[in-house]
Formats: sequence, C-alpha cells, structure tokens
Amino acid sequence: MKEIKIGIIGFDTSHVTAFTKHLNDVNDPYYVPGGKVVAGYPSFSPDLEASYSRVDGFTKELTEKWGVKLVPSIKKLLKEVDAVLLESVDGRRHLKEALPVIKSGKPLFIDKPMAASFKDTKKIAALAKQYNCPIFSSSSLRYEHNLINLRKDKELGAIIGCDAFSPALLNPTNPGLFWYGIHGVEILYSFMGAGCQKLFSKYTEGTHVVVGEWKDGRIGTVRGLRKGAYSYGATVFGTNKVVQATYAEDIPIYAQLIKEIISFFQTGKSPIPIEETLEMMKFMQAAMLSEKKGKEVFLSQIK
Repeated sequence: MKEIKIGIIGFDTSHVTAFTKHLNDVNDPYYVPGGKVVAGYPSFSPDLEASYSRVDGFTKELTEKWGVKLVPSIKKLLKEVDAVLLESVDGRRHLKEALPVIKSGKPLFIDKPMAASFKDTKKIAALAKQYNCPIFSSSSLRYEHNLINLRKDKELGAIIGCDAFSPALLNPTNPGLFWYGIHGVEILYSFMGAGCQKLFSKYTEGTHVVVGEWKDGRIGTVRGLRKGAYSYGATVFGTNKVVQATYAEDIPIYAQLIKEIISFFQTGKSPIPIEETLEMMKFMQAAMLSEKKGKEVFLSQIK
C-alpha cells in the first residue's frame, strides 16, 4: 500500500514531535508504518502561554531532526499531503483550522479536544457530513495499553459501571474538562459507550467529580485530579469481577493511537462513532452547566 503523506496543523504541543518520531523513525521500537509526516503549518495561539511558549522548540525539532517542510498556510499544506493531523493544543482554533481540510475531503484526525465547546464540535461534525470528509478525534488514553487489555478481558463480563480518573488541569481558554479532563472522559466512554442521560458535577480547587447516569441505569464517573498524585486509569465494574487499571509508564502512550490513525487514513473509517465523540463533548459542556447551577443537568439541555 502506498505510503500516506501526512501534514500537521499546529506545532504547539509535544504530540507533534512524539507522533512524528513514531511515524518517521524506522528505528523506533514503536515505529508505525504506513505514513510519514512530510509538511506542516506551525500555527499557535498568541494569547495562550502553553501554545506560544512552545511552538519554536517543536518547530525546530520537526524541521531539523525530522525534515518536515514548513508551509505558510493550510491551503498550501493541502497541496503537499494526503491526510492531516490537526494538533493545535488550543481547541478554540480547531473549527477554523479544520474547515479548509474538511472542504478538501482529505482524512482529518483532530487531537483532543475536538473543540473547546460542544457548539464548535457540532459545527465540525456537520461540516464533515456536508463535505463527506472522514474525521476522527480521540485522546490517546482510549488506546492506552493496559486499558485496551482491560476492555478485552472477557472474564469481566458485561460492564455495569466505571470510575475513570485522570489529571484535569485547568485553562480558562478551554474551560472545565475540555483542556485536560477530556482524558478521563475519553477513558470513561471507552468502557461505557454513548448513552449518558444526565449528570451532576462537583468542582473544588483540587478535584472535579462528575457522576453520570446512563439510559440503562448504569453509573459512570470521572474524577479529575489537580492535587496529589496524578495518574490515568479506571476502576471497571463487571458482572463477574471488579478490576482497576492504570496506564503503563514503560510503553509509549501514543503508539496504539497512531496505529488507529493510520488505519483511519487508509480506510476513511473512524474507529469511534461520531455520535459518541459528540456526546463526550456534550458531557463536558453539561458538567460546566451543572457546576454553575449546582444541580443535576440532562444532556438534552445542551444544544
């Protein structure tokens, strides 16, 4: 199969160098064949320190170490590549930066979060449908080694509940769980699937706890960590046993996600239904509304 020429939008996250190493370095123990990063548009957010303070360093590594060609616009990028990784760390930019790619019809992976609001996420999904553009968005934690193995554990039985946890650092530009708590939400949905009907969210300086009730009566929670020890994982409640898994620190966390991305680029089929991704974004938007109102919120209230 022909090697896919991949372009990157946004050079302001460590994901761009990690992804490129797995794709371009044939000597990497976790090398993923099938595609190569060849060009990129180094956009960043001038009002977000986590973006503007890092873009130069990542740009230097991508160009000097990996030979990635810089282009001055997304339009120029699309002339160089077959598929696109939208890696901008700031979810506020995703709708604007995704639009020209979507109009081109080229497969588009959008790194977490798909957008910084449910409203923008819904627009991206609608545009992708309108232009028949394949899109896929995910946190790398959905494809973490130990969590994958737990989902494959047939001895667990049917999943009747899940308590997921992850860091949930805050940034007002991408509010609530959108900035980092998305990792925990993605873990939760990887076990529970879509179908959350309502939730209640409690916020303190050090912790976020969101309790969701699914339409079939199952309960799923996300604990976002801002104080104390940080980790990613879940306690999963099955009909046969209860198991907890945390992420494997000795295995690169992005390798399996990149395999999924390459498969998506080759087939044009996302491994995650867009309806599930939309619901995750709605879940996080509803959590903010619950915190504001101090009461339970139905996801149907989020438009």
